[in-house]
Amino acid sequence: MKSVGHYAICLLFFLVTVAGHAQVLAGFENFGLKPGQYLNNAAPGAIFSSGSIELPNFYDPEFNYWSGWAISADTNTTMPGFLNQYSAIAGGGALGTTSYAVGYIYDPTVIRLAPNAIGKPMIGMYVANSTYAYLSMRDGDGFAKKFGGETGNDPDFLLLTIKKYAGGAVHDDSITLYLADYRFPQKEKDYILHDWTYVDLTVLGGVDSLVLKLTSSDIGIFGMNTPAYMCIDQVSTDNLLSSSLAGRQQISMMVGPNPARDVVYMEFPVRGQLTAVRADGVVAWTGQVDEGHQQLHVAEWPRGLYILTFNDYPVGKVVLE
Repeated sequence: MKSVGHYAICLLFFLVTVAGHAQVLAGFENFGLKPGQYLNNAAPGAIFSSGSIELPNFYDPEFNYWSGWAISADTNTTMPGFLNQYSAIAGGGALGTTSYAVGYIYDPTVIRLAPNAIGKPMIGMYVANSTYAYLSMRDGDGFAKKFGGETGNDPDFLLLTIKKYAGGAVHDDSITLYLADYRFPQKEKDYILHDWTYVDLTVLGGVDSLVLKLTSSDIGIFGMNTPAYMCIDQVSTDNLLSSSLAGRQQISMMVGPNPARDVVYMEFPVRGQLTAVRADGVVAWTGQVDEGHQQLHVAEWPRGLYILTFNDYPVGKVVLE
């Protein structure tokens, strides 16, 4: 392997200071979905994995029925009803990204940490209403009421509760977020969340899983009438460096030349997952790369801007010309 210094002149240098720990993002771009697409079947493993989290999924091919989690890049924010169950009312992913996860939270649903992250802290995540739930709460539908009722005075709400699971048990520690709240004395304060909202998870400390539950004021004989859907994105976990990196104060990740034409040269500190995403959100390439110097042949790629992530951690951008 040639030394890092040999390439320093022709490479664009990215330095990530980690001080013994790192933030890893689950942004769901690794599924390569184009706008309007979704995945509701995680077969054969029944798990959607991104960053250092795992999202359980159940799928019945006979009825095209799913529960747990789906992955989506749907952008439909106007069509009401069950046929639009895969879209976020925000119109896309958090922070301008394309993909996100949709949860069907009729029963408590979990976000599991991957084996290398179990028992370690989570930092936070973005949460949004699904289009299906948002329009149902705003306008009502054949199953659920319009929040506030006809007068607007009904004290309706949709509440997300996040609990810590660790050591084989669900803890009392919890975080709550009202996805809709019509309980205010002044009606002008009533709201249904229309955009991504950041939830700080650090107060839960080390976790094995998160347990999510939705509670609504609109309840019928079969349980909650409000569509039990919500969306998550950019789920960040902490202290996820491999043992080979423990104690290092800096990780050097080198990418170049920039701009590039035929080949992009890279230097990686450990083996991991590299993903190159076009500016329009399309995944151009993803795969495992080994520690040390690597080459990525890009001559056949469309010209333009590409965002590079390593183990779902953004490490830079490269322009092909």
